[in-house]
Amino acid sequence: MSNKKFIVIGIIIAVVCFALGFIVAQMNKTGVSLGENTFQAGWDAAKQRLAESGFAPAIAGMEIKTISGEVKEIKGNKINLKIRPLEPLADPKLDNRVVVVDDNTKIFKLESRDPVEYQKEMDVYNRKIQQQTANPAVGAQPLVFPDFFIKKEVKLSDLEAGQQITVVTDEDIKNILEFKAVEITLQSTAAISPATAPIAPAVPPSVPVVPVE
Repeated sequence: MSNKKFIVIGIIIAVVCFALGFIVAQMNKTGVSLGENTFQAGWDAAKQRLAESGFAPAIAGMEIKTISGEVKEIKGNKINLKIRPLEPLADPKLDNRVVVVDDNTKIFKLESRDPVEYQKEMDVYNRKIQQQTANPAVGAQPLVFPDFFIKKEVKLSDLEAGQQITVVTDEDIKNILEFKAVEITLQSTAAISPATAPIAPAVPPSVPVVPVE
């Protein structure tokens, strides 16, 4: 097993042990039994404590309207989606969501653009950045960074198990198992592994490189 896997497992164990220890400590302070409601209160307190410590993201007051994951199964107009936990102590039942697709749902597929055309746009973008940097008195004009992917509209039948998708809704789905999708984007292999895209500097280097003799 690699060192990276050991680190991940260690972090998970640390989070669980911290949560359980905090729960027990809270119960000992109040002198109450391990009832269901008390356990949930302790668990919620542990989640809050982790968020305050910076060890876990504080999403308690945030709305979640976009979620990504792997398509596990498609039945009719429903997609069984496996996601990563939104927080370390999230309910495991929420790791699997059901995405409902209707006639109003837009489904897109990300496709890579022609690398040559993309590089041309990047060259133009970089030149404009250089001009604005050299002449700040003129005033910077808003520039749009070139997109390496284009969105092509597809159908639900084009999706299949094993694919990675991003789902957008119009409601807070943080704790909702089944919800309706407003937009679904099928990620391409290049989008999942952006290292395959051409690399171009957004801003040219301001300090000349001096070769070492």
